Amino acid sequence: MQRSNAHYPALRKLASLSWADRWLLVQLLVLLGVARLALRIVPFRRLARHLDPLQAETPPDAPPDHLAQARRVGLAIARVSPYTPWTSNCFPQALAAKYWLGRRGIPATLYLGVALHKAADFPRSEMIAHAWLRCGPLLVTGGPGHERYTVTAHFGG
Repeated sequence: MQRSNAHYPALRKLASLSWADRWLLVQLLVLLGVARLALRIVPFRRLARHLDPLQAETPPDAPPDHLAQARRVGLAIARVSPYTPWTSNCFPQALAAKYWLGRRGIPATLYLGVALHKAADFPRSEMIAHAWLRCGPLLVTGGPGHERYTVTAHFGG
């Protein structure tokens, strides 16, 4: 019995991508894994030394070619992160995208923020954290809902 590709929409989408986009997905998959591993085994204080200067920001504008690359990376991260066998939440996504862009000379600012969240079934508020990445005016990763968080640190350069 032969199966049709209609049962595998993710594979059909992958097959419809260009080789350059497929290669980008592979690169970002690896970077997401490295970022997740680094966050698990390297103390943040040490990891932060390898990021851009603390409390520095990149300009609010960017050349069109930088924005095009940043948009491409953001879409690729959104495509690949749900399929990783590890948790690829906002922080590994922002780290992977920042590294990829930085290697190509594209400046971006990584933001870390916190907010208080009160769950309906929990008597006290809990603090939740979020990370997002901005290149010029574009939010590359972690954009939805970022305005609810108070920025505690940002790394740009």
